[in-house]
Amino acid sequence: MDNQEKYKILINGRNGSFATDFMQYTESYFKCLSTSDCLQDVLNHFEIFEPDAYVCFVESESSRNLAQTSSLKEYPFSCNVPIIVICDDKTASAIGYSARFSVDMIVKRPISADNLALRIIRFFEELNEKKAEELGSKNEGEEKPSAENAPEAEAPEASPAEKKHILVVDDDRTVLKMLKTALSGEFDVTTMVNGIMVEKFLESKKVDLVILDYEMPIETGAEILRKIRSNDKIKRVPVCFLTGISDRDKIMEVMALRPHSYILKPIDMDMLFSTVKSLTE
Repeated sequence: MDNQEKYKILINGRNGSFATDFMQYTESYFKCLSTSDCLQDVLNHFEIFEPDAYVCFVESESSRNLAQTSSLKEYPFSCNVPIIVICDDKTASAIGYSARFSVDMIVKRPISADNLALRIIRFFEELNEKKAEELGSKNEGEEKPSAENAPEAEAPEASPAEKKHILVVDDDRTVLKMLKTALSGEFDVTTMVNGIMVEKFLESKKVDLVILDYEMPIETGAEILRKIRSNDKIKRVPVCFLTGISDRDKIMEVMALRPHSYILKPIDMDMLFSTVKSLTE
């Protein structure tokens, strides 16, 4: 991917080490530029750099750069640029419940630089798909029914106690048992020891997340993900890789497949729950 094809990301925030890791490990996907907390510097960089997204690493709800970030929607050259905020759970809740903050995506810490890159890539893909759909509808000259004449759609009744459904695929039965035990309290968990039936299962059952082992016999996780992505009925189902791969080159190969996230073995249970909740919200 050359520089002309890369998304341009303008980065702001005091979490220096995390921001540095993000810029270093995602150079294959993004062209990044770091800016300061000075509003005039940020505005100058918007005009000169013309970013595709603005990523702000926020320490707390009272952070100066968070209040400053919300004001960017007031300027004509930055008002249409997506704003992505990286913060802890407490700050994310404060942003979500306050009308003062106008952001397009919130990503909760802890999250690795690689997984953050995957989330942002997925955000761009969904944004592009939405724009394409809107353009297609406009070109077809479709007329939307007025509010008075439009038929009332019956909203499906959902039980507040209904659990999100997770499919876990791993050839290690010990891992399957551990994950089923750990997640079953909050989620409906189905397990499979190989990927032979994954595609048919996803077509017939509502699944909110697939946790997929990367290295398996018969079919690898990569092969299964490619099948999912090529099937229009199920291609939007979030997929999280579960892998023991730690080599940087192999991790980049995993990222090239663009899963929604990945979790390294041995499994950090706090990271597991954080990732699963984030992808099923």
